[in-house]
Amino acid sequence: MKRKDPTTVAVPGPAGRLMATEEGLGGVPVLFVHDLAGDRTHWTETQHGLATRSVAFDLRGLGESGGAHGPFGVEAGVEDVAAVADALLPQQFVLVGHGFGAAVAGAFASYFPERLAGLLYVEAAGDMRRWTKSDAEAWLENFSPAKYGAFHEHWLAPLLLEAREKTRTLVMKTLRTSRREVIAGNLESLFGYDPGEAFERFTGPTHALAAATGSETLVAQRPTLSHSVVPHASHWPMLDSPQWFHTELVHFLGRCKPGH
Repeated sequence: MKRKDPTTVAVPGPAGRLMATEEGLGGVPVLFVHDLAGDRTHWTETQHGLATRSVAFDLRGLGESGGAHGPFGVEAGVEDVAAVADALLPQQFVLVGHGFGAAVAGAFASYFPERLAGLLYVEAAGDMRRWTKSDAEAWLENFSPAKYGAFHEHWLAPLLLEAREKTRTLVMKTLRTSRREVIAGNLESLFGYDPGEAFERFTGPTHALAAATGSETLVAQRPTLSHSVVPHASHWPMLDSPQWFHTELVHFLGRCKPGH
């Protein structure tokens, strides 16, 4: 079987150049969107295992991408996805989003449903507009310049409880190299994001992969959403359980046919 080794590509984005990694050949292409305080390296192992063509990129202001001055948020993420897709994926593709990237993927699906052959949510948060204003403001205050320095090393601890050491090391590395302003801007935007719009406007194959299923998750709030639950994994199932993740992803790709 022919393989295409990973190549790094710079794509002009609306706020600066976006750095992407392309890998693989053929099949329905896949585009990966990472979480808050992440970058495209969170998808490296997943990309290596795929026979199909895939693209992972760094959202603006994160990883090696430009755009450090923003603006940030779900809508900005949609613009970045569109720029990468326009440059590298002229045909329909499967969009995979993790955490904050899942919100970006859902928003993209609501704006451009015709571009997608499938939508895969990974550890997607539910509708954060349900939070009270005071709770949302108190949470966001932790990401202010005054508090973030002492707070940020502890922020992800609950999400890393089930993590492998390798996962923990990579996640903390990308957290420490991610700018506060980017994280805060992206996070704040989630409190105004409506995840229901994607379900109204995108009617193609949709599935969710989850490690957590509590009341604030998308899979709990959308009981009719097709989903799979990984046992004994952290918020980063692609890093903790790569074989399980690969199997689930390939199974989902089998459901995704261009021109649905």
